[in-house]
Amino acid sequence: MTDDIRRCADLDERLAPYVDGESTPDARRSIDAHLAACPPCRKHAESESAAREIVQQHRPMLRAAAPESLRARCSALSNLQSIPILNQQSSVANQSSIANRQSPIRRWLPLSLAATVLLAVVGVFLFGLNDRVEALAASLAIDHVKCFKTTNRASTADSGEAAAHWQKDQGWPITVPQTEPSEQLRLVDVRRCISTNGRAAHMMYTWRGAPLSVYVLQGEAGADRVVDRMGREAVIWCANRRTYAVVADGHPQDLSHIVDYMKSRVQ
Repeated sequence: MTDDIRRCADLDERLAPYVDGESTPDARRSIDAHLAACPPCRKHAESESAAREIVQQHRPMLRAAAPESLRARCSALSNLQSIPILNQQSSVANQSSIANRQSPIRRWLPLSLAATVLLAVVGVFLFGLNDRVEALAASLAIDHVKCFKTTNRASTADSGEAAAHWQKDQGWPITVPQTEPSEQLRLVDVRRCISTNGRAAHMMYTWRGAPLSVYVLQGEAGADRVVDRMGREAVIWCANRRTYAVVADGHPQDLSHIVDYMKSRVQ
């Protein structure tokens, strides 16, 4: 593999070592040059750096939460880096099938220790951790930070259009609360949640000028709970065979008010 980056896709497997400070000097110079000329990739790199900063700050807690079985899986996955993923004699159809099954895992492989930590967070979706609510809160906290890092918070989205686009693209409906000036609430965007591999709807708002996320997942993750993870407070509840979560930075005063407001409108 050369250090040249001729297209954005060439950055994917190089980005994790880059933000972890493990790239060679030549690779770092090549990546720096690409990021300087490519705003979308630059935003992607910034979001990855923000996520890793959170992980580093909370590494002891995450390490303690990861069961031995998950640590063993992470170690095995890391060893796969030196093994060809596909046999050259495989059929094209089999190659496509295997690649598709492994793609969610392969994205974590270059992260070394960070892979273990991040997989501990999203393990509820890949391996089924016991405490689904705790794992969900941690993964949503990371997604909340990454998405707001790459989103123009000054923009305003239309709630009706966003809900229609979601149902058309994802095949299941959501109710998107609209911008409400009297609540100092403004809808910024609606997108697929990164940390849940696209399984959740992520409604991005600003509330009193600060980032606020509302997530909707199909199915019930567990008991209702308020969880403090990664310096973000997540209020999680289940209703109508769905799981909902409101995530806010820190511990804002009167968070219960906006949670009650969202509960009355998203369910």
